[in-house]
Amino acid sequence: MKSLVSIVTAAALAYGFPLSRCLSASADEGELPPPLPTPALPSQVVVGVYLDPPFNIRKPDGTWTGISVELWQEIARDLGIKYEFREVSLVNRFKGLAQGWLDVSVGPLTITPQREEVCDFTHAYYWTNLAIAVPSTSNPLQNSPLGLAYLGFLWMVFKVGLGLLAVMAVVAVLLWYIERRTKEAEFGGGNPLRGIGLALWWSAVTMAGVGYGDVIPRTALGRALVVVWMFTSLILISTFTATMASTLTAESFSREKGIQRIGDLRNLRIGAVSSSSGATFLETYHLAFQSIPYGKMFDVLEAKEVQAIVYDEPVLRYLVESEHPRKYTVLPLQLDRVLYGFALREGSTFREPLNRLILQKIHQPAWQALIARYLSP
Repeated sequence: MKSLVSIVTAAALAYGFPLSRCLSASADEGELPPPLPTPALPSQVVVGVYLDPPFNIRKPDGTWTGISVELWQEIARDLGIKYEFREVSLVNRFKGLAQGWLDVSVGPLTITPQREEVCDFTHAYYWTNLAIAVPSTSNPLQNSPLGLAYLGFLWMVFKVGLGLLAVMAVVAVLLWYIERRTKEAEFGGGNPLRGIGLALWWSAVTMAGVGYGDVIPRTALGRALVVVWMFTSLILISTFTATMASTLTAESFSREKGIQRIGDLRNLRIGAVSSSSGATFLETYHLAFQSIPYGKMFDVLEAKEVQAIVYDEPVLRYLVESEHPRKYTVLPLQLDRVLYGFALREGSTFREPLNRLILQKIHQPAWQALIARYLSP
């Protein structure tokens, strides 16, 4: 029966169905047997927490609050369990359970097959999606042809074009110097300005892949330079195209409704928190990303080391609204569903009592009020 309730709970959370309707439907199929005895409960437990608002929030006085913390506090009070919070890192919350120096880990802990191999999870108490945070373009000026985003794009094109022109000029001068005495008509007929101008023309048409053939180097050294410049041009043009496409993709994603398919993410430089559900998702689909610490997510985004951050949607929205208002946009990543539960030691004796109370709590109006208090639109 326990496995049936677990399956119904996960399915209902995953597809947005009210749990009470699913469970009541199961109960209506027949009279349930008497409840099983409650296993013995520990008198004192060590609870691992970490900073991950709005689920785990550390107050200035060192105490903890938040959605997950308050749910745990209510359950512990109902069960009469004494507990001690211990702040641990993202990875150590699971190491502590496996090594025995933690009894419970509380927070937005995503239930995954990999984590289930080293610990037990309670029933899910919250479901959400992964999301992606990108620089905001909510300023009305940025959406107009003469807006800030458009001018910024033009400035980037100008800088890249200026760099290409500088490289072309260096190659042109070098070719003119090599070829200046071979044939008067080819490179200026003794006129340095005309000769460099013709060499610059040759450099430009070679880079563009046009190659009119009206200016042809005659010396072996000049032709060797031509071959090197041809391959170099391919690399430079490819880099320029990729940079422009990446910039336009990031800008368009910040205006559109969201990411529609996995391939959309391949056009962005992505950052993800180490060992997070976002990192696991990206690794599963073989998407390259930069691994970053939790506290540095928006620092690397602001420094433009990455173009987007993949993390749990409620956490990103809370951080953007409370710490970076109007600076970033959070786009739902409708590609993966995330279920949160408490993590326990493998074979924990009080998993069953926790599950029973979680199922009760998440159907009460107080739970919806708690969610709204931290995640109100």
